[in-house]
Amino acid sequence: MAYTVKLAIFPPWKTPIPYQTLTEVFPSLAAASAAGAHTLASITEQELVALASQLQSRSTTVEGRTITSMPVPEDSIHGYLIYDGDGIEVGNWTTLDVALERAGGEAER
Repeated sequence: MAYTVKLAIFPPWKTPIPYQTLTEVFPSLAAASAAGAHTLASITEQELVALASQLQSRSTTVEGRTITSMPVPEDSIHGYLIYDGDGIEVGNWTTLDVALERAGGEAER
């Protein structure tokens, strides 16, 4: 299966707005995801710094598992959409995914 990646702006509580398609077609979902994350790496770090005050996470333990959540920021954030060869969205990722991953890691320490 072949996958394409579209960089997008994700307004809060609205449909993402694609603005650029990466030129390469990827052989796997993992390769597409890695390419999208790599392409947005510097933007992601800038957004995390800019949004730090809005990204106050909360963690709780439910049935032995730590669950971390945070409010949706008021500003748009960057991310990407992954489409399969038929043009169906099969994945997406945003700066908030990184923020939650980092917050979850801190909560488990």
